[in-house]
Amino acid sequence: MSLDRRPRAPFVTVGLVVLVVTALTVIQVRSQAEVARSLSGQDNASLAFLIDDLHSSNDQLAQEEQTLAGQRDALRSGGASVVDAQLSAEAQRLRIIEGLEPVTGPGVTISVDAPLNEIDLQDAVNNLRNGGAEAIIVAGRRVVTGSVIRRLGDGLEIDGQPAEGPWTFSAVGDPAQLAAAADLMTRSLRADPRVRSAGYLLSPALTLTATLRLRPFVYALSQ
Repeated sequence: MSLDRRPRAPFVTVGLVVLVVTALTVIQVRSQAEVARSLSGQDNASLAFLIDDLHSSNDQLAQEEQTLAGQRDALRSGGASVVDAQLSAEAQRLRIIEGLEPVTGPGVTISVDAPLNEIDLQDAVNNLRNGGAEAIIVAGRRVVTGSVIRRLGDGLEIDGQPAEGPWTFSAVGDPAQLAAAADLMTRSLRADPRVRSAGYLLSPALTLTATLRLRPFVYALSQ
């Protein structure tokens, strides 16, 4: 009796490929079904806002891709001085994002007279970020990605500090995107029966002086 010793690797590979393709197909179908179910309960106005946010996010990603490609090409063609300049600029940008440095640039200030809650404040911050804001101040306090906005008793607090209205939102970033975001936000706020007034002011050189302290790393050693 002879044994078949021919290699079976091609059959195993084909089987794995078929399995992966099948799994990806199932995941895609399920994801599309979940998206369809989540959108089925939305009204036309909500869908319009979702589509607008999606377009804004896509535009922002495309712009970021172009910026990164330009930085890559500059680093490839430049010498040590170019690399040092790029690193210094990136370090400064990160300090601004973390709220550690004052910032001056084109921006917008939105004023709202209304009993806003913590969800309203977070929505406003998210809308400004989606609108190209690089630095944001809410009620005189610098707000970054890790900031916590929550209700405390009858009032609100930002990163553990009390905050109250009338509310002022200031942001520095892309002027065109911020103008569009501010216009959309104020029109939406004016339709809210709680809002007594809402408006915005564009500035070619807005200075945000509020900063945050550098937060130390907190860690634990496992035994």
